[in-house]
Amino acid sequence: MDPKVAAVGDRIRSRIPAGLTQATLADRVDMTPDALSRAMNGRRGFSTIELTDIAHILDVEVHWLITGEPDPHRVSVVARHAWDAESRRRVNPGKFSDDAIVKRVEALYLDAFPEGLPPSRATFTSARQVRDQLGEGFVRRFGELAESELGIDVVRVSGLSTDYSIQIGDRLVIVLSGGTHWYKSNWSLAHELGHIANGHHGESTCSVDEQEGAANAFAADLLLPAEQIRAVDWAAESEGGVAEFLWKSGVSRQALKVRLDNLRLGVSSDVSRALNRSTPQLVGRWLFETGRRTELADRQQDSARRRFPLDLLGALTERVETGQADPEGLAWALDVPVDDIDFPEPESDEVLAARYSARHSKPPSEVVARLIESTSETADG
Repeated sequence: MDPKVAAVGDRIRSRIPAGLTQATLADRVDMTPDALSRAMNGRRGFSTIELTDIAHILDVEVHWLITGEPDPHRVSVVARHAWDAESRRRVNPGKFSDDAIVKRVEALYLDAFPEGLPPSRATFTSARQVRDQLGEGFVRRFGELAESELGIDVVRVSGLSTDYSIQIGDRLVIVLSGGTHWYKSNWSLAHELGHIANGHHGESTCSVDEQEGAANAFAADLLLPAEQIRAVDWAAESEGGVAEFLWKSGVSRQALKVRLDNLRLGVSSDVSRALNRSTPQLVGRWLFETGRRTELADRQQDSARRRFPLDLLGALTERVETGQADPEGLAWALDVPVDDIDFPEPESDEVLAARYSARHSKPPSEVVARLIESTSETADG
């Protein structure tokens, strides 16, 4: 008996759902019941095709079946969805066009860390924990503090229709759309932190509506904590007071309006009037009247600025300079022409073709390759 193959069999048994017999599983992967039984008991190997088919049917990763460990390059993507009033459901209409950008971000990480990405150290599960870690007044440096204090990478690029959080192996990355208003960017970052805190990158059984509702509730608790809202006398507050509150909280007037409604707090006529104006108009006027007009432009520029984590750029630069990674990816991240990147020229077209093939074929890791080879040797038995 081969103990490594038997261990694969144990993992298969642990994931066979109720109602699916071993004989039915064998039939669905084009094996005889006897062949599957012998393989699961370590007396016969699995072929690559058999393992792939079994993994597909059981909805698990081939890497996990073979090694018992999660795939270090496994990718999970969660998007912020918009509410469609006509269909009364949450949708992501820009997913198709966004996919190219999201996959390009993923490729940068895989090129920079081909042996596996350093894991994120995020440990938070509640908005209060995040507020405590980020500190008072965190919204002005939200993205920077999310990286330094929470251990979550923050990327900002233009061209996306919405915002995403990605898990690549054990690395957590939030990808924000550049060019949006500062208050939308803050809410999106808080929203994606909510997806991470609620475990939506794991084996979540929640629907999209449930996930989005939980992420929005987290964002509200983070940016507009109930105790902070209740500490204000909204029945006596002025328009200027509302604008100042929005500026310090980093949210839109719509977010505040919904929060006040949900907490069932009464408001003055001035507050009601303020909440019916646009956020840029309301806050812009207040900043102008208080002599702080340039602060709005500064904050808006920050929310639109292209951004990639420094450790990612550093690792990618080192691999590009040694000829181990594609310079075009680094050029895209830095938003510069590829000719501005220092990289060794390939010796020939054959070298370039080999690198391209290696990059895009995504062969299995060495440990997986060895185990596939060892299990396949006896697969015909």
